[in-house]
Amino acid sequence: MGKDNIRICYVNPGINIRRPISFIMNLLKKKGYKISILTPREKSSIRRENTRHYDNFRGIELLTYPIWTKSSGYIWPIPTNLDFFRKGWKILKENDIIHVWVPFYPNTFIICLLKLLFFRRKKLILTMDTFPAYSFKVSSLLDVLFRLFFKTIGKLAFIASNYILIYGDSFIKYAKKVGVPKRKIRVSPTGINYNPKLLDENIRHLLNIGNSEKIVLFVGLLNKRKGIDLIIKTANLLRDENIKFVLVGDGSEREKFVKLISNLGLSENVKFLGNRLDVHNFYNQADIFFFPSRGEGLPGVLMEAMIYQVPIISNNIPGVRDLIKHMENGILCETEDITCYKEAIKRLLRDEKLRNEFKENGINTIKSKFLWKNNLLKFESIYKKSVLS
Repeated sequence: MGKDNIRICYVNPGINIRRPISFIMNLLKKKGYKISILTPREKSSIRRENTRHYDNFRGIELLTYPIWTKSSGYIWPIPTNLDFFRKGWKILKENDIIHVWVPFYPNTFIICLLKLLFFRRKKLILTMDTFPAYSFKVSSLLDVLFRLFFKTIGKLAFIASNYILIYGDSFIKYAKKVGVPKRKIRVSPTGINYNPKLLDENIRHLLNIGNSEKIVLFVGLLNKRKGIDLIIKTANLLRDENIKFVLVGDGSEREKFVKLISNLGLSENVKFLGNRLDVHNFYNQADIFFFPSRGEGLPGVLMEAMIYQVPIISNNIPGVRDLIKHMENGILCETEDITCYKEAIKRLLRDEKLRNEFKENGINTIKSKFLWKNNLLKFESIYKKSVLS
């Protein structure tokens, strides 16, 4: 079967399209694959033109359905009527391959279950971008629920899948712990396009940051899992240094963090910028990229920092350590080690030679292992093997 005849449907778990799904399906449609996507309906418009990662659905069959979810829109959307089941049946009937991301959302799990019960000959590929309660801790209650899921009904998703993709070698042991059959595991990392944008606005002027002040940048969701509280604690330890912490992104916990920095008297040290379309300007002028996340897949923002040659400080967690090698292209601290974060920032700011080593090695890491034009071939290989088996 040629690629022009292979029909692939992606099942997106949340309201926001996963960045890897957006990249993969848009790259494959250019190569002649027949692509569709099943995704929850956004409250306003499925086309998010004013977001940084605009989802281009031209040439892609877009299937949506109504949902109920929390007002934040980030967590576990639940289908509200039979429209989801009709469209789930449609994609399983009409496509050669169904590619599902993470099975612990109600919508993605139901697709796995429908395949297992009624479409056993169809090919289903499951991507596990992380393993909550195993590769990172969520909360006392959620950790118990995730472990219960993986030990019980979660196994049905693994049985339904022909292959189970993980982003890096650091996730292999966690895949085995949750019961993924070894024969089904495939390591298939995501990637990034190498197209850094030039600086077109001086953010120092925008934020009234002096030329002698250093900028420590974070980009991502504002929540506890991303380590925003750890950034604030680190900023508190460095409050007397000539450093500004700049956070680009938004999230349901933003107001809590804004209140915390106000209570600590850090409003001049820590700046919350919200979502921005001009993130490239921040990367271009940052001195350090600080990403103390507690749990990740393969973080796209770290890849972005590397192509913009911003030295990285992050946590020694699965996913991150597939990208960052300690003291080779960044510094890794153990999660919650505020002293390590503080000392790493101070060391990088005073050691120009080390910063330059990280910049050069970071670019080389991206070019050798994490360009989409290369890593897409791994996904294609799995797709082609699936339809031929």
